[in-house]
Parts: sequence; C-alpha cells; structure tokens
Amino acid sequence: MSLNLPSRRVVRAASTTLCPSSSAASSLIPALQSLNLGPSPSSALSLSLNRPQRRHAWFGGRKSKKAAAEQNIPNPKQLTQGWVRERLIKHLTYPEQGNASIFADELNATPKEVEPSVNLGAKSSEPKGAAGASLLRDHLSRATDPDPRSRVRWQRKMVLRHATSATDPFSREPRAARLARTERRMLYKSLVLPTSVKKLVHLAHQIQGKTVADALEQMRYSKKKMAREVRAELEVARDRAIAERGMGLGRVGGATEAPDEVAKVQTKDGQWVTIDDPTRMYVAEAWVGRGPWRGFKKDYRARGRMNIMKRPSTSISVVLKEEKTRIREHQEREAKKYRQGPWVHLPDRPVTAQRQYYSW
Repeated sequence: MSLNLPSRRVVRAASTTLCPSSSAASSLIPALQSLNLGPSPSSALSLSLNRPQRRHAWFGGRKSKKAAAEQNIPNPKQLTQGWVRERLIKHLTYPEQGNASIFADELNATPKEVEPSVNLGAKSSEPKGAAGASLLRDHLSRATDPDPRSRVRWQRKMVLRHATSATDPFSREPRAARLARTERRMLYKSLVLPTSVKKLVHLAHQIQGKTVADALEQMRYSKKKMAREVRAELEVARDRAIAERGMGLGRVGGATEAPDEVAKVQTKDGQWVTIDDPTRMYVAEAWVGRGPWRGFKKDYRARGRMNIMKRPSTSISVVLKEEKTRIREHQEREAKKYRQGPWVHLPDRPVTAQRQYYSW
C-alpha cells in the first residue's frame, strides 16, 4: 500500500473521522476518497498541479498557429520588432521581483504613491545606451563620481602639495617628474594577433630603435605575414601619439624651415644618428606578449595516441618617444664618461711594505 498524499491532508482527514457516530459515515467518505490505496494513475494525476506536461523534449511540443495566437505567444520571426526589443530591455534594466518577493508591496505602491520629479515630456529626449539606461551626466555621476567630497579634498591636498614643493627654494624637483614635464611618450598595445610569440618577436626587434617612418617602410617591404598587421598597429599608435600627446608636430615656426642645428648622437647600441627635428618620433621600445589560446586541434597519431595542437595569439606593444629624449640620453652618457675620466691600468699610489731583499 502506498500513500501519495501530503501530511496536512492526512491530519485533516483524521480529524474528520474522529467526529461523533451520527456523522461518521458521511465524514469518512471524503477521507477514503482522498487516500490512494494503489498505484492508480487517475488518482495521482488528480493531485498534481494543473499545468501542461511534455512527455518528450524534442517531439510533440509544437502548437498550431491558431493556438499560439490565442495565447499571445510571440512568433520567433517577430523577435526583431520594436515592441519585443523594448520589452527585453525593460526586463533586463528593471527586473521584476514578483509577488513572492519581500519588496512586492513597495514595488506595487511605487507608481501610485511616488510622483516622478522629471517632466514626462523631456524623458523621451534623454540619451540612452544599448541597455536602455540613461546617459545623462547627472544620472551617471553616481557611478563615475560616487564620493565628490572626498575627491575634492584629495584634489585640494595634491594642489597644495605641488604648490608647496614648487615654491620652496630648498626643494628639488624629482627626475621622473622633470622628465614627465619636459618629454613626451606614448605607450600603445595592439589587439591580439593570430600568430605566436616566436614569430612576432622578430618583427618587434626589427622596428625597435628606428624612427616611425623607417619602421613603417620596413614593415611595408617585409615578407612576413604579420608585417602588414604590425604596420597597421604602428600607424594607429602614431596617430594616437599625435592626437593625444601632441608629438611629432615639428617646430613652432614651421616644419618646412631649415633646422638651426643638426645633432649627431650615438644610440645605446653604438649607432650614430643624425637628428634634424627634435620632435620626430621613434620607436624607443617594442615587445610582445602572449594572449589567450584561440582554439585547440587534435592531432591523431599512431598506436592510439593523440596530441593537442594549440592555436596561439600574441599582442605587440610599442613605446613612442621624440628625438629630444635620445639627445638627452646621449648627453648624459657623454657627461658620465667625462666625469669618470680616462681608464688607468694601475692606480697611481705609493708603494708600501718595501724590503731590501727580493720577495720572489
């Protein structure tokens, strides 16, 4: 005997059976009807919830167009319509809590009790993003500037610190701050390229130390497959350096004028470079970095063995600087050389511990 029945219904049936003898027969009938004395499917289905059941997940679940229209089920072909997109955006932006939530009363009372302070006519003119959120500056301030008072205090503290150190006659400007104030640099990292580190590192070594024009020329006539991609990324880095840092704009009086003096400096690699424009850009540093794996491929071998072939991806990073940086580095190396003096084989010092006899 099996009893497929909730416990609360058993207690309720037992309470009815303990009534006086006059109504025992009439009260025992619903209790016996509620009991399941055998595995009969009809009684089991009567206790289940009234919801449609699907015996198979792949077959038999398709409904006719007429039935779908009666139940207001959207057609998959109608997903591109505007009302479907608006409903999806509203659901993603303001998810419904439902009646079971503890905030159900507040959510139901919000549109009736709370009156919006913003004019409804101006609400449609607000710029919105892809998810339907407002892009107004006042609305985004909570995310971009969550604590404005702390930000103002920190900015005031930094300004006072800079003014104090700048006006103090005994203070000395740090070397890093002086270089950041007088020289310009641009760091650019490319997107991941479909190649390996071993192949891309040779192109990074090829453009390192050359001017941007020479590096672009090298990548133009290179036979490497990724040379075209490196050339495109180098052009993007050059354009960003001009637009964001103001690098490579020439002299103030005009770049077409003849230079006043031509500097001839020696790089750290020992090469001599002639510089006629101190604002000319060159590739100071270039390196590569490994990116995420693009995929895997199985290589089946003999005797039931198998290798996993990984498809790598690599990015290249470059640091662009102006020629005035290379001039300063050359002058610092020359000053250090003169400061150290000539190299002497043996130091000029008096001989000590002399004896009248030979020690060997």
